[in-house]
Parts: sequence; C-alpha cells; structure tokens
Amino acid sequence: MPQTDDRTFIRRFSGIIIGLMTVTAAIIVLAVSLRSTPNPDANPSQQRFAEERIAPVAGVHAGASGQAELAAAAAAQPVQAPATATGGTVDGKQVYESACIACHAAGVAGAPMPGSEEFKKRMAEKGIDGLLHSAINGLNVMPPRGGRPDLSDDAIRAAIEFMQQ
Repeated sequence: MPQTDDRTFIRRFSGIIIGLMTVTAAIIVLAVSLRSTPNPDANPSQQRFAEERIAPVAGVHAGASGQAELAAAAAAQPVQAPATATGGTVDGKQVYESACIACHAAGVAGAPMPGSEEFKKRMAEKGIDGLLHSAINGLNVMPPRGGRPDLSDDAIRAAIEFMQQ
C-alpha cells in the first residue's frame, strides 16, 4: 500500500509542477507578444532631452589650436556692457544683481552679505580700494571680477558701493 500512495503522490505532484510550468511559459509568451519597443521618433522632445543629458559639460582646449578655438568663441559671444544709469554712470545695483547676488545674498563660502556687520567690518579694515582690489583679483573662492571678465573697474566699484548701503 505505501508504494501505491507514493506513486500517486509523485504523479499528482509532477502533474502540478508541469501545469505550473505551462502557465509560466504561457505568461512569458503573452508578455513578450504584448511588449512594444519605444519609438524614439514618436516624441522628439525626449530625444532632445536625452541629447542634452549626455552632452559634454566642457571641452579641452590645448596648444595653439585650442587658443585659436577660444579666441574664435570669445569673438562670437557678444560682450555685455554693464548697465548705466542716467548720466553715464554705472548702476551698482544692476551689476550686483547680475554678478554678485548669487554668492553675497546667501553668504556662500563666507561672502559677506550686503549691509551686514561682516561687510562693514571688511569695509573698515580694507577700505573701498582694498575691497576693489580683492574683487578685481579674486579672493579665496571668489573668482576675479566675480566671474564676469567683462566688468570694468568702475562697474565693480559701483557694485561695492551699492553693497555698502
């Protein structure tokens, strides 16, 4: 008797396993037949976004050919003149808002915020000429001319005077 029960169990168990494998194979075949590959031409903005994500961040310009490329790129970009107020003077507020506000408004990397005690302390220690020298040549993490090489000394002085208020 026990042998018959074992054979019956093995037949039923084998039948269940084969049935489950058949159902699994049917699901796989159904999933493969329903799967569709995305068409990159269907949505051009997705293609553009993908190209922007994989575009190089910067290029390497070395040697004489690199200097020629940089000169050509600089000539192709229009230089923004600092905004002038009435009477031909440079508007310090506009210079501050275009170049300085990103770091000085939030105090990034120790940049003194306009009108703060730290700014007043630096103004008292260095004077406007010392601050102008630091702004023109760069100091710590601040790049020369605040990262805007097109700014004149007068524009930078106007921005410092604006920040002093």
